[in-house]
Amino acid sequence: MFVVIIGAGIIGISIADALAQRGARVTVLDMRSPGRGASHASAGILAPYTEAHHDSPLLPLAARSLGLYDSFVAGAAARSGRTIEYARRGTLEIAIADEDTARLKGASHWLSVEGIRHEWLDLAGVRELEPAATSSASAGLLVPEHGVVGVMSLLTALTVSARLAGAGIETSVEVEAVDVAAERDHVLVRAGNLRYTADAVVIAAGSWTSRIRVKGASAIPVRPIRGQLLHLHWPSSPLPARVVWGPRCYVVPWHEGSVLVGATVEDVGFDERSTVAGVHDLTAAVAELLPVSWQASIEEVRVGLRPATPDGLPAMGPLPIDPRILVATGHYRNGVLLAPLTADVVSRRVLDGVSDPVLAITNPARFTS
Repeated sequence: MFVVIIGAGIIGISIADALAQRGARVTVLDMRSPGRGASHASAGILAPYTEAHHDSPLLPLAARSLGLYDSFVAGAAARSGRTIEYARRGTLEIAIADEDTARLKGASHWLSVEGIRHEWLDLAGVRELEPAATSSASAGLLVPEHGVVGVMSLLTALTVSARLAGAGIETSVEVEAVDVAAERDHVLVRAGNLRYTADAVVIAAGSWTSRIRVKGASAIPVRPIRGQLLHLHWPSSPLPARVVWGPRCYVVPWHEGSVLVGATVEDVGFDERSTVAGVHDLTAAVAELLPVSWQASIEEVRVGLRPATPDGLPAMGPLPIDPRILVATGHYRNGVLLAPLTADVVSRRVLDGVSDPVLAITNPARFTS
């Protein structure tokens, strides 16, 4: 089977690798190099019990995908021979204002009900765990199961793994349209003067999904949400030992002495600029959470456009017009977290025709029916 995947972000590359490992012929098309869309601006946090509300359909998807991560990373590292930055040291969420404390208490309650291991901390407990935390902290919530992954190291390993399995990755290719051949035995992909004839097509183009015309199908309502992320060189004091969340930002430490601070949420269309306002908001937020950060230096400002759907859930699965045309998009802030699950579910649907229960939740037809 020959499969064309449109999009070389973490979702598209993960699917490409999963398909190639099972013997499919795969070509990935992207207008940029792998990971240069939203993926390179992702902090790589793996925190379903922070990202998803307890009654959201997203939570079981995110928790299931986190459960796949150990083997996902180990497999990509072994096949590619590349080192992937990956740790499961947990996340610490810190409350400062009364409303933050009330929200964390609510989170602690439902985590207890669900049997998810966590620890409630007072100010002394927060400062013992993270000495750099603000003295204004009122409480903290530690979730040991959470983790973090170096997104570009993971994406590089998956790219190498996919290529070693025979996948082709073509860049500077902007796909315009997808259609079913007149004789209905193949799916056609058009990109300028280029034409591709495939047995199946997976559209994993993130925020650019709605720009790809699929004949006979309504556009998936995915819109870009800009996220700015700071890369800081930390001062001489010890790095945080784990991901730290605050009311207005999160902080991700890396072994080489830097941290990532994110992220803004800006509905500004396809504007990929970094802004003074974004830098100001993030520096103020991290200084409120970890005051020593005032002494940090700014190494870089990263910007990505995260693909959001109206209901906050991904759009994954075959389009109603033809089961050979699938989408895997709209992962918003959770593309990295959901990559293992997405790759597994989509690859089994393409190669085996298996409709995992996940696809009932993420069915793209919900936007057209």
